[in-house]
Amino acid sequence: MIAASAGVLPLDGGLVEPALSAPLSTHADVADRAFVKRGSGEIQPVLALADISLSFGGVAALRDIDLEVAQGEIRAVIGPNGAGKSSLLNVISGLYRPDRGRVRLGEHSFAHVPTARLAQHGVVRTFQNLAVFKGLSVRDNVLMGLAHRVRAGFLRQIAGTPLARRIDTENRAAAEDVIGFLHLREVRDRAAGTLPYGLLKRVELARALVARPSLLLLDEPFAGVSLGEKRELAAHVRNARDLYGATIVLIEHDIGVVMGLSDRVAVLDYGRKIADGTPDQVRSDQAVVDAYLGVAHADETELAL
Repeated sequence: MIAASAGVLPLDGGLVEPALSAPLSTHADVADRAFVKRGSGEIQPVLALADISLSFGGVAALRDIDLEVAQGEIRAVIGPNGAGKSSLLNVISGLYRPDRGRVRLGEHSFAHVPTARLAQHGVVRTFQNLAVFKGLSVRDNVLMGLAHRVRAGFLRQIAGTPLARRIDTENRAAAEDVIGFLHLREVRDRAAGTLPYGLLKRVELARALVARPSLLLLDEPFAGVSLGEKRELAAHVRNARDLYGATIVLIEHDIGVVMGLSDRVAVLDYGRKIADGTPDQVRSDQAVVDAYLGVAHADETELAL
């Protein structure tokens, strides 16, 4: 397990080093948050998948997947290579249309999530491979996360109308806020292509957070970074939930990160969900040990420093 605290990071750009003596997550019973009473009804989960199945050329990628994500939760999905994790994220973000089942985002239910309207539903996604614009500055990369907010038409932008100027001012203020939050102020004017990989991961997270999404989909955000960078990035992800109010779905291979950061964990194997619960519950599930955790034990040990 990652042994790092999730202390609040200041918004003035100063870095607070995570303490290494306390667990990153207290693993509160987040499952109960999805069923808090509101009047005579219940609060809707931020995300709910019902009976999701998907196949390619007769080969099943996902089989009868049910999954709920409560508001304010960090929800991990793990499994061996080929288990269906990325396919599941592609269904949630509308890149794949499932053969069967529904995706519910808040109060809206879809047989096929409209990718072009994801931002309108408060959903933002990152991908396994970095998608930063290397020739643009860090600030401009972050501003790209607000492209959907430009409500003034092209001619108005050219004319520099008050509406266009106000939108530009708001967007730049939002970008500066998240740049400070992720401690990127010292490099905000540098071309992204000149930065090391670990910083580029933060730039990508900043671009995702700048729109203040209600649901943030992170596809292997810790891949390729060093142990120290993983700890720092994990603290940023935790604070993205605590300070920015983002509910997070995390696809990740590193068991140490997952068990230390997540509130609940779902485990896929050959396209089926074989376990779902708190990190402690999943860690002790024999089916999970047989399918996945046994081969990843070295990663978990490495991060328990």
